Amino acid sequence: TDYGGAANDLILDSYFAKIQMERERDGGNTGEAIGARTTDIAFERTAIHLMNDNTRFQPTASSPFRRGNFDLLYNLCTQAAVHRILRQQRVNGEEMEVSSVFLRNFYVDRAEEYFDGDLPYGRADDFIDELLQTAPAVLRTNDGKTGFIDPLGAAESIIRMRNEVAMEWKETMARVQEDHTGIRQALLTDSMQYWGGRSEE
Repeated sequence: TDYGGAANDLILDSYFAKIQMERERDGGNTGEAIGARTTDIAFERTAIHLMNDNTRFQPTASSPFRRGNFDLLYNLCTQAAVHRILRQQRVNGEEMEVSSVFLRNFYVDRAEEYFDGDLPYGRADDFIDELLQTAPAVLRTNDGKTGFIDPLGAAESIIRMRNEVAMEWKETMARVQEDHTGIRQALLTDSMQYWGGRSEE
């Protein structure tokens, strides 16, 4: 999760840096809306680079198995972050607001493509990338509400929530050994009682 958090924190920095580079290349034209991109990717794929940089994992170099586990965890964190945001919006009575409807529709329409089944590396960042490259637009909800969607704001919320999810999972895993102490003691006691009974026969 440390590497995922590091990669997560760099996404928006990379995104805004690319926008600035494009504007400078185009002669400082700022008329183009954020989200209307001209490049293939919205930000650098730092997460994949971290896992492929073996020097960061010395003396235990990164392996395909380790990279696969990291990518799966990164993907699950992203999906869990979206679920939490939508759940919070529902609890707060905001599920019919334009921002919530947009995020829910965006996620549902792409869940199979980015989160289901056997996927190539980096699909979580591909999901964020497509969100960041979505241009702001007017959305009308089924109950008649109309407003502008904010893909950048949605991406920021997911990135922030993904960090929270990763930290919670890290803390949970740190307690596993402590939580299992009682189980190991119970198993040891049962084993000793079993073999003690066998020796008396």
